[in-house]
Amino acid sequence: MLPAIEFAEKTDPGRDPDKQVNEDASAYRETAIGHLSVVCDGMGGHQGGREASHAAIATIIELVSRAVPGDDAAATLGDAIREANRRVYALTPPEMQRARAGSTVVAVLLHSEGTEIAHVGDSRVYLLHEAQIFQVTKDHSAVQQLVDRGVITPAQAIGHPNANQITRALGMFPEVDVEVRQEPVRHLVGDAFVLCSDGLSDLVEPSEILDVVGTVSAEQATGKLIDLANARGGHDNITVQILRAKESADVQQSMLPKTVTGTTVPETDRSSDMKTEIGAPLPEPSGTTMPAPQLAQPVPIPPAPSTLSIAAPRGVSVGMRRELVAAIAIALVALLVLASVVLALLQMQQRQRALRPSIDNSPPPAASSN
Repeated sequence: MLPAIEFAEKTDPGRDPDKQVNEDASAYRETAIGHLSVVCDGMGGHQGGREASHAAIATIIELVSRAVPGDDAAATLGDAIREANRRVYALTPPEMQRARAGSTVVAVLLHSEGTEIAHVGDSRVYLLHEAQIFQVTKDHSAVQQLVDRGVITPAQAIGHPNANQITRALGMFPEVDVEVRQEPVRHLVGDAFVLCSDGLSDLVEPSEILDVVGTVSAEQATGKLIDLANARGGHDNITVQILRAKESADVQQSMLPKTVTGTTVPETDRSSDMKTEIGAPLPEPSGTTMPAPQLAQPVPIPPAPSTLSIAAPRGVSVGMRRELVAAIAIALVALLVLASVVLALLQMQQRQRALRPSIDNSPPPAASSN
């Protein structure tokens, strides 16, 4: 028997007039191995992106629904997403390989022993637990790689111009590396899982999600979150799902994961008394620490081409580099001005020397006779 939950979902095309064909897709099903909730964000043009996200959703729902009690929930979820990738990949004919349709995916499978989480791309899962919020998934994106390498800070990642560049997606290659948590997350009564596309996470901060979901019903929260994103521009399609546990996971205490790992997101000063913590430990009475998910080897990101390259010591910020370049440019201009002045003085001295012989060789003035 599945544990009791509260569920709600909502999707909206957003406010961009060029994106009124909603390429997001979402679905929820009660299956033999748990409550399945999935969000996909399609890409590849209006028709291609919509087709890709809906094909991925249909495949995952179909395959997880075939499972029987006793099947490995995490393995079933991962296998379903891998098959979804193959079917999305097959949507693009060979002559259109450069314009492939694709999709992100994030999925949650909540059952009596915990909650399985899997994802590909930058759609996210947040966990709300005891007035705290945790980003459980880590974006598969170029910007996240810059954060991981220390090139930019999490604060600088917000609104980054390359925010829409993802490093993993369904349909890009025949096979995909699906990130599935090694152990289920132990949920307690009142805990809520929030699944969303980047149309929400780009515009609504974790602390705001915490404030909304923590104070109203799941149905009201989905509407309020989408309204908030639209009020800030709604530049993309927006999808959000909320699963709130009404029963705690029935897991032996020795098997409980103690931490939820994920991407660090900067906290913004808000008037709310609630505390936002991303990737912080869950307050368990006891248990073992869950190892972090195994991530694929990051794809190297080549530096952007530049007409001037100056090597700076490790730890020098971009702003300091720019100041260094400006200082060098000013110094070069000053040197050019100084060289011009010196050259002018030398030329003046040469002209003076050229006039002296004619003065020295002129005949003396004739003596006057009285």
